[in-house]
Amino acid sequence: MPKLKAAVYVQDPATREELILLPGEEPEPQVAALVTNPAAWEVPPEPCEPEPIAVGEPDPTAREETGSEETGGGGAKKSPQRRSRSAPASS
Repeated sequence: MPKLKAAVYVQDPATREELILLPGEEPEPQVAALVTNPAAWEVPPEPCEPEPIAVGEPDPTAREETGSEETGGGGAKKSPQRRSRSAPASS
């Protein structure tokens, strides 16, 4: 199990108690997972669970950016020639 090389303050996930982990300690895996700064470890621990990697087809319900502004396909963007009316000048 990896050892800490710096003091770290974390909150116990079960009791919500503040814990002070001292240099040289080997905390339990569930507490060690709360120490996210790799500089606090002599040798950073290997992650318990690998990060999920998205594989396969994209989400069909996700909004897709098609670049309709470039094609002029009915976007809501005003054309550059259009100008707003100015207020009439008072005399």
